[in-house]
Amino acid sequence: MEQCALVLRSVRYLESDKVVTFFSREEGVLTGFARGAAGMSNRFGASLEPLTLSRILGRFHLEGTLYRIHKASIVNPFSSIKSDLDRCYWAGMGIRLLLGLLPAALPEPPVFDIAVNYLELLSAQEISPAFSWLRFAASALDLLGYQIRADDCSFCKEAPFGNSLFYYPMDGRVLCSRCLENPGDMEEGLKVEVKVLRFLERIAGNKAEIPGDDPVLGRSVEFLDRILSCRVKDWRTIDSLPVRIV
Repeated sequence: MEQCALVLRSVRYLESDKVVTFFSREEGVLTGFARGAAGMSNRFGASLEPLTLSRILGRFHLEGTLYRIHKASIVNPFSSIKSDLDRCYWAGMGIRLLLGLLPAALPEPPVFDIAVNYLELLSAQEISPAFSWLRFAASALDLLGYQIRADDCSFCKEAPFGNSLFYYPMDGRVLCSRCLENPGDMEEGLKVEVKVLRFLERIAGNKAEIPGDDPVLGRSVEFLDRILSCRVKDWRTIDSLPVRIV
């Protein structure tokens, strides 16, 4: 079966082979074995490098074994991302999100589409990488069932009381300060400005504009980082990476 796939991870195996993890519209995240693909000296190997959109031909030969990759050709190498360290870090965050949140072999066509679009936006260098990241990550969480909402409290169903809410990343609940009767809840929930939640909700629906000098962009990146730190194992926070927010 031939399919268009985004290469997420590639590890050299012995002298000349590769073990490759990729994400396709048709089959989701798969890990495959590519004989003779090690090194960048051949087109086959180059098409299986991380952050590459490729057309992959292969299949499962035996049940319970790795997917066998027979052929691969590059659709988009995203060369401008790989030559820019800052954008390469932003792209890597997207790869880690996909690896951390997507189960194996479960197709997620809408997530695949926004992942490719995210890399295309980074490659085009027309808008802020931070804004592109927020739109991709918030949309991915929304599509995977972790929608970020800011319209009302999950418990009392009323409009937010005050300027902040408490967000629970493991189930998506949002509580206002009036509903925090259990002191333990205060520790588990992430305190966040209503303004930030509303911005992320709009950006997931492609309704938000780049906020210019408004600090909501940086605060939204920081809050999304906190959410992913709770959901993705060994998530590297944005402040640990040499990237620019604006």
